[in-house]
Amino acid sequence: MSEQPAARPADSFWAELARRRVIRVVVFYAIGGWIVIEVASTVLPNLNLPSWTVTLVTALVVLGFVIAIMLAWAFDIEPGGVHRTAPSTSVDQPTATGSTGEAAVHEEPEPERKSHSDGRKTIAVLPFVNMSGDAENEYFSDGVAEEILNLLTRLPQLRVSSRSSSFAYKGEQINVKKVADDLGVSTLLEGSVRRAGDRVRITAQLIDTATDSHLWSETYDREMKDVFAIQDDISQSIVDALKVTLTPKDRRALQYVATSDAKAYDYYLRGRKFFYAMTKRAFHHAVKMYRQAIVEDPSYALAYAGIADAHSFLYMYGDSTPANAGRAQEASNRAVELDPDSAEAHASRGIALSISKRYDEAQEEFEAAIRLNAKLFEAHYFYGRDSLAQGRFERAAESFAEAASVNPGDYQAPSFESMALKELGRLEEATAASFRSYVAADKHLELHPDDTRAMYLGSCALVEIGEVEKAKNWAERALDTDRHEPAVLYNVACAFSLMGEADRAIALLAEAIDNGFGYRAWLENDNTLENIREHPRFKELLDRLD
Repeated sequence: MSEQPAARPADSFWAELARRRVIRVVVFYAIGGWIVIEVASTVLPNLNLPSWTVTLVTALVVLGFVIAIMLAWAFDIEPGGVHRTAPSTSVDQPTATGSTGEAAVHEEPEPERKSHSDGRKTIAVLPFVNMSGDAENEYFSDGVAEEILNLLTRLPQLRVSSRSSSFAYKGEQINVKKVADDLGVSTLLEGSVRRAGDRVRITAQLIDTATDSHLWSETYDREMKDVFAIQDDISQSIVDALKVTLTPKDRRALQYVATSDAKAYDYYLRGRKFFYAMTKRAFHHAVKMYRQAIVEDPSYALAYAGIADAHSFLYMYGDSTPANAGRAQEASNRAVELDPDSAEAHASRGIALSISKRYDEAQEEFEAAIRLNAKLFEAHYFYGRDSLAQGRFERAAESFAEAASVNPGDYQAPSFESMALKELGRLEEATAASFRSYVAADKHLELHPDDTRAMYLGSCALVEIGEVEKAKNWAERALDTDRHEPAVLYNVACAFSLMGEADRAIALLAEAIDNGFGYRAWLENDNTLENIREHPRFKELLDRLD
């Protein structure tokens, strides 16, 4: 193998001048300066100005020349703005040679991309823009991006920013470098979806955040039935662009398709959009959409898991009847039967068993879900809720911490983690968790100002960090937004209990029970209600839930 001769110092110096574009600046400045001096020499004497004004202009041009060279050496102007020029990494380095002894073509080294501390590549999938001209199709454009995100999450070689973190930028004008810094990622996937009848056009581009340049981009103009193939192709293209090596198991995970029926998939996305609203009314709508998905594809395990989750949360937050608990178990059983390798199905079965106090079985399901996909937020989050309802605070704190590590932008997990840590006497850690919850909720509300869940959980967090007046404001906002929602009434009662306003808290708790709240196991272990447990009416309200 032969080596190329090292570059001479003079050659290196001129190469560095060219790389930093100093020579280009010198040429353009010389031309511009000469024009300015010529114009000044002609015009200024005709204006009866002193002769020294021409000399002054010449001196300023010369001084500006020196400054321009200094700025050109230090900075560069790119599409993303003015940036400090990076030091050269290629000057004075020998050209690489191939194994056959033939000189390889020299390539500029790629910019170093941020990697996670464990060496994984980092990426965020931003919500795709709905270009259909119909706001009704928002669920579909969001769903396409989320499915790609879920596929990438299955790969252990990648750290994928969570849905709630990356989708917080929905509707915003994106500044690539700022979003990358906020989310701690080196690449962003963004795109758009245009849907018309049975046709769909999906455009996607993978952006290197260090250079604001495209690593890959593609436009797909296909029939709706091809949407699954498009999502698979985008995921595979991302893997190729990031030079990720896949094992056979990874390839199977990337090709996972929950359904091959486009209509079923469409109904599932509609149902998921309703579920995320986290209200009693929305849970009912979600169940209808999931059931319609099953009509189209009776073997759609994720649709059954969605039905189970909707009934479980209905039980917890708005309609605590044996019927809802039974429907949650029935649907989750079917989900696991249809797809025993689905982490989502096992997590859904776990929470369905938990609300019926079948805790040992629930624990087995949560641990199965985590074994199948340790990066599934719901597996850890549901496990934490199950543990908190039992008073298993150590296990709850661990589960919520895991959920928060999977989804750093989530405001729910740190809120509940704080509750568990308080019970364990780890008060400083509890306060820190509350602060993280408030920060995440505040950021969420900037983009979703009507989200009552962020308001009431954020209110509790604010009390815990000593911001009582702000907490009261957030609690009142939640009530004003949705006064009759049981979850809003219950959680605002918790906030006022923390504030020491016992009578207000009891009145709101009674109102929540009147509107359907009845999750006694949770109420018995909820330490945000500690200040009202000795209130004369508290035991009476608790007895109503027997």
